Amino acid sequence: MIKFNNNRILLVIASICIILSGMYFVFKKNKIVEQKLFKTENPKRKDLIQYVKASGTLQAKDQISIGSLVAGKVDKILVDNNDFVKKGQVLAILDNGIGDNAVKRTKAELRQAEENLDYYQKFYKRQTELFKANQISKDLFEQQTKNLEVLKEQVKQIKATLKINVEGYNNLFIKSPENGVVIAKEINLGQMITSRLDATVLFIIAKDLKCMEAHVDVDEADVGLVKEKQDVTFTVDSFPFLHFDATVKQIRYLAKIVDNIVTYATILDVANPDLKLRPGMTTNVEIKVAQAKNSIVVLNKTLRINSKILKKIAKELNYGFERIKNETISKTKIHNLWILEGQKFKQLEVKLGAKEGKYTQILNKNINENTKIVSEIAQIDKENLFLKQFFSKPGTIGEK
Repeated sequence: MIKFNNNRILLVIASICIILSGMYFVFKKNKIVEQKLFKTENPKRKDLIQYVKASGTLQAKDQISIGSLVAGKVDKILVDNNDFVKKGQVLAILDNGIGDNAVKRTKAELRQAEENLDYYQKFYKRQTELFKANQISKDLFEQQTKNLEVLKEQVKQIKATLKINVEGYNNLFIKSPENGVVIAKEINLGQMITSRLDATVLFIIAKDLKCMEAHVDVDEADVGLVKEKQDVTFTVDSFPFLHFDATVKQIRYLAKIVDNIVTYATILDVANPDLKLRPGMTTNVEIKVAQAKNSIVVLNKTLRINSKILKKIAKELNYGFERIKNETISKTKIHNLWILEGQKFKQLEVKLGAKEGKYTQILNKNINENTKIVSEIAQIDKENLFLKQFFSKPGTIGEK
């Protein structure tokens, strides 16, 4: 019967592990050597259109809220939602419990005051002739003159009171101030209306729904790109397959902050000739902020190459490495590309133009379709560096 020594068994197992580990490290070394550490791509010529996206709601361009100057109970409602109305048309009638009674009373008072004034003016004319003939005293004539002035002032006061009462009565008839369409009827029959403190909105009228506005919120990161008169396209949930046109009218300066998100209200002019669009509809907006035709473009990822990793790759491949000669490059926000010239990585500062999808326009004249742009680099992690040091020879990257 064969007997195995435990120490010998352990020695055999340890030897197998060492051999397997060595094979693994050799395999990993070969994989690193074969691995492509970077890729390059040439810029393309392409048409780009850059959009800023936002959302908001549609509103009537000229919207009028109609209230009441007098208090009273709603006695009649003569229009309903969606009715087209003309300037001066009666929309509703209120009852204040007085009606035109105050007007009738004041008119009667005015007639009596005017009759008294007419009689006294004739009397005063005769008294003037007597005074000139020294038939009456000066004191009496002055008193009669004063009485005439008092009667004239009384007529003026009654006329002013009549005007107030007439206006108060007319205000019981709620009228449309402009031609338009009723987009909201906010009252019901029998409702009490107040005219002070908590004034009630009775109707909301849009002057012309064929000309509307979209109020959208543009993010603070994008608002600097938005300018007046830029072209806009948008959709609404009611017509998801239709695209409507608009124009930027105004960008408001007042910020709107919700949950620490800063946006700025932007007003768009919207044409609505067939009245498909309605106030309150949600709009999904794309504002065209830049456009470039047949321009040099690069992939966005080429603008995010890690300089530190690329420097390690250059050292591993014995490539040259040239950065922008700018001491503040780490402190300032500079857009740059890495290009390959022969066996040298060279950093170039670039000016960007329009952006669309995964492409960005490059405005530099020294970059063309033949320029080799570094588009991808491999990660050189700690394990790879350890393997390079383990297998490196004098003069290679593993040597300090």
